[in-house]
Amino acid sequence: MIVRAFLIAVMLCALIGSNNDVCAKQFNNVLIISIDALHPDALKKSKIPTLGKLMKSGSYTLNGHSTEPPKTLIAHTAMFTGLSPGENGKVGNHWAPGKTTVKKETIFDTASRHGFKTSYFYSKEKLGYLVNPAVDVHEWSRDGAIDSARSFLITPGRHFTFLHVSGLDQVGPEYGWLSPEYLEELFFIDDYLSTLVDTVIGKRNYLLIVTSDHAGHGKIHGSDHPEDYRLPLIISSDIVDVKRFQGISFSVTELKQLLANLLEEAS
Repeated sequence: MIVRAFLIAVMLCALIGSNNDVCAKQFNNVLIISIDALHPDALKKSKIPTLGKLMKSGSYTLNGHSTEPPKTLIAHTAMFTGLSPGENGKVGNHWAPGKTTVKKETIFDTASRHGFKTSYFYSKEKLGYLVNPAVDVHEWSRDGAIDSARSFLITPGRHFTFLHVSGLDQVGPEYGWLSPEYLEELFFIDDYLSTLVDTVIGKRNYLLIVTSDHAGHGKIHGSDHPEDYRLPLIISSDIVDVKRFQGISFSVTELKQLLANLLEEAS
């Protein structure tokens, strides 16, 4: 479905003409945010003005699906490579500095080929597994990843940033997914993201994608319960039509191709 939507958009640009304003613009800033352990139903239950703004201006689906098993490093590796755990080789959820890193091509290789300066900010050390030579700037920070991403994005040039945000993955197992404490944590995350999101939107010619790696049920995650596999997808842009993605069925392995299609459409 994603590939078909892209081909239709390309054909429309060809019919309209390459001088059309929508077809001619390039992205200056691409920001992908993965909110760890975000249950899609929380987007309807919590007060989230920042994410809500993106959902209203762009499109979203609550019908996303994680990997087997639905765990953080396994899901993010599939997200970055566009390959299932069996195809990309990352079937375990652990990694430590000094160990082998990802060998398959990732979203950073795609971004680098399109002329972006790339960055990766993550709040779990094991996600360092996904740093490869196509990443220009990277930093592991438990609490400062959002601020580091903004500092990078306000520098001159064309930027591609992947930001991993933690918090819900700690509150969920302690208090329960969709508990009042969980929804309150999402409110704080949403508020913390507001300046970063406004910065990207203010710079114009942007693509913003928000998603997650997995959800959970009760105080459990990573199991074979259907709720553990669920995740959302939000897409907003001022230069490409993203309404076609409203309500689609989405797999975490599709992010890499979706991104590549949008970058081609705006090039």
